[in-house]
Amino acid sequence: MENDICPKSEKCPLFSGEMLVSPKAQEIYVDLYCKRGEAGRNRCKRYQVSQLYGKPHDKLMPNDKRTVEEIIEAQRNGIF
Repeated sequence: MENDICPKSEKCPLFSGEMLVSPKAQEIYVDLYCKRGEAGRNRCKRYQVSQLYGKPHDKLMPNDKRTVEEIIEAQRNGIF
């Protein structure tokens, strides 16, 4: 199901395995956020930030508890 994979996956460090998480954690995150179509993307803070701001911080996790606005503000101020 190609349409279920996030269109941002090609450049996403989580999808590519470049984030510093365990292989099992990466597998779970990718399944929950990257391969669940629109529903997964709508829950992913990385995707949400990319839609409103551009490139999310490399360390931003998809399940970050902050609001998208708080994340963007932190990125703008360099205090991620």
